[in-house]
Amino acid sequence: MFKNKSNRGTEAFKLLSFALLTIYFVGIALFDGPVWCVDTPSYVDMDFSREPVYPLFLLGLRRLFEVLHIEAQPYGLPAYLTLAVILQSLLWVASSCHLGFFILNETSALGEKKSRLLSAIAMLGQAGVAGINRFIAGRGSMYSESLMTEALAMPLYVIFTVELIKSFDGYERKSILKLFCLSIIICSIRKQMLIVLITWGFASFILHLFVKRHRSLRNFSLTVIAVVVAFVVITLADRGYNLAMRGVFTSHIGNSKGGLDTLIYTALPEDSQLFADVDAEKYPEMEALYTRIYDECRAQQLTIDYAPGYELAENSTVFNSDWVAMASHYADAYDVIGFDVVLPICDEYVAEHYPELDRTHAQIKENEIENLLFGKLLGHALSNIVKGQDRGAVYVLTANILKAFVISNANISPAVLVKASLVIYVIYLASFIALFLRKKTSQRALAARMMFIVLAGIAINCVVTGSMIFPQPRYMCYGMGLFYLALACGILI
Repeated sequence: MFKNKSNRGTEAFKLLSFALLTIYFVGIALFDGPVWCVDTPSYVDMDFSREPVYPLFLLGLRRLFEVLHIEAQPYGLPAYLTLAVILQSLLWVASSCHLGFFILNETSALGEKKSRLLSAIAMLGQAGVAGINRFIAGRGSMYSESLMTEALAMPLYVIFTVELIKSFDGYERKSILKLFCLSIIICSIRKQMLIVLITWGFASFILHLFVKRHRSLRNFSLTVIAVVVAFVVITLADRGYNLAMRGVFTSHIGNSKGGLDTLIYTALPEDSQLFADVDAEKYPEMEALYTRIYDECRAQQLTIDYAPGYELAENSTVFNSDWVAMASHYADAYDVIGFDVVLPICDEYVAEHYPELDRTHAQIKENEIENLLFGKLLGHALSNIVKGQDRGAVYVLTANILKAFVISNANISPAVLVKASLVIYVIYLASFIALFLRKKTSQRALAARMMFIVLAGIAINCVVTGSMIFPQPRYMCYGMGLFYLALACGILI
């Protein structure tokens, strides 16, 4: 009788949680309507620089409404976009419930009150991160109602993390297949999410090789195979999409953009000499192209020389200068360098020197030119670092990674939050260590595994994003709700 009563209470808790989350996410989406963002046109137009899943998601809905002859424009936008944000919002509901119910089931032995408390924290954490973006942060809308890749990638990342945590209890074929399929979908939404493959591989490396309870060379080998095959499938899907859309079997363009923007930010005028040995017949006047790009960046004060946190020039480090101010200047300069300087100048270069190319092949050539610029500058920067002559690349990288860690659990402004973020990480690590000092239980083992995987995912995202793009909240808050959930589990279990 008591068991049945408990079951009814648990089912009621789940039903209420689902209902409240649905009202919250779908209700705000219907109140605000679809949020058209700066990047939205590139997804709607299926731009060459975009990965396949989100443009195809919008295309499928658009075609459905065309077949149904629905031409209404609620919120001043085509009606299919309203359906898109409703579906996105429901995915956020599903991921929040998936996380919350997982915690509820795994901690049931702790008693109803504690398990429901932890489950509520799990779901409120996801709703809270969304609410901060809507009601507190400057963007003024939730990612679930925005027409951008985060709307799908963020909730799928949560589901992936849950499945990764669960998988180590058995590591069965079904678990590996789930992770395999989820990783392909997530990485095909946005290339930043290759972090899920790295996180999966790293977690398997540590747990399957160094943790006695999970030690298995066979399982680690299976992970390596699955990760490699997933990467191949992701690449083939990207190329197949462009073959169908543009008639060219190639990956999307722009993969070197982020790294190139950073290297130009820390470059020097004499770096034009790096292109003196480039084949002039294949790539004419590359020295002049670099000089034109660099001079324009200098003219617009888009290089590190103009960063307020870099007054000490070559002697600047994150320990003796205002790295927060530098990181802010870099963030402001990043997109301007890429979209307002490099892209138009390279487009003009391609139009001048390769006039015979059609639009698609001109874009491929422009991407090729960016890759060449990036490769030369990267090689030079690495050489300078080895020689101890680095001008600022390490400084920028370090500052960006630090900023990434801060905005993964707090914010960079006001300044007190930087110190608060450090304190929170210290508490997190202390709680993680304390788990190993307590009496071992299955719930504490789960909590420790969760804390490890969540922090590993955040750290990998910080390093990858800090080195290849630039940290901003929408790139860094994937694991924020999971972080505070894991912290709560570490303290309360």
